Amino acid sequence: MANMNDVSRLAGVSRGTVSNYINGARVRPAAQVKIEKAIKELHYVPNAAARTLKTNRSNYVVLIIPMVNTPFFAELSYRVQRTLKKYGYKMILCNSNSHPQEEIEYIQMAKMQKVAGIITMSYADIKELVPPGLPLVALEKKVTDAFPLIISDNYQGGCLAAAKLHELGANKLLFISKAPVKDVSLIREQGFNDYCEKKEIQHERFIAGDNDHFVDDFHKFITENLREKDFKYDGVFSDSDEYASDFWYLLLERGIAVPEEVQIIGFDAARVYPRQQIALSSIRQPVIEIAEQAVKGLREQLENDAVHDKSYQPLILPVTFVQGRTTKKAEK
Repeated sequence: MANMNDVSRLAGVSRGTVSNYINGARVRPAAQVKIEKAIKELHYVPNAAARTLKTNRSNYVVLIIPMVNTPFFAELSYRVQRTLKKYGYKMILCNSNSHPQEEIEYIQMAKMQKVAGIITMSYADIKELVPPGLPLVALEKKVTDAFPLIISDNYQGGCLAAAKLHELGANKLLFISKAPVKDVSLIREQGFNDYCEKKEIQHERFIAGDNDHFVDDFHKFITENLREKDFKYDGVFSDSDEYASDFWYLLLERGIAVPEEVQIIGFDAARVYPRQQIALSSIRQPVIEIAEQAVKGLREQLENDAVHDKSYQPLILPVTFVQGRTTKKAEK
């Protein structure tokens, strides 16, 4: 079994440099490339227990997300795990089920286990729970200015959805979602509304109830807004692919052609598997860049001993429109 001395000899660097790399300290880029190549060739696995004793932290990173059973969060989890692995870290995936108390319990667990850091999409008030010296990166919602925040441009995403629907011929637009509409969902809707107001486009909203049978509310709304087989709206935007897909299939059940009569745009455009063809036209979040920037934010804190005296500005990443089968193709 290969050891650190073997890696040092094959990489042509000192044992101390290899040790620094394994323990998360800064090394020269050229040396890092040689060490990574040697580790891969030798199938060297660092001793995690020894590393924990030396650095007072493990090589585990906790990722806290609201749920795992959606394409977006599944893709995000995968991308974070792959990015962490490149730098010698392992991921602990924690599903909070959108319950603040569960998030708090995971933070406490992370402290007890002396993890290397936390990446969290948290909606609980955790700023008092994160101890000095523990690296943390927030996704979507700010914890405090002392931690990096990575967020997609949700406002511009709402604007882009309205612009695309109108550009493709829709003139009576509708925003749909499920209560409560807050945080990033509210920002997405605001972008949609502001664009419609600016361009004087007719627009309305429908929000289903916060219950397990909210799809029934969508069904009732569609029924109430049908005249013969004509639906009142010809363009629909939702803050979630999930709700947009529900609405799409309900329209098809009523014999309403999509996209010929009604065009639909969702939000996320995540893929369950890499080759998957996007069926629902959607606003795509840059999942790969979110993962890379989150891990970069953690590593920078690790290299600087995570002193929380720096004030971070949110890093807002651009979104894009992905053409699916629910919007018309633009005329060339």
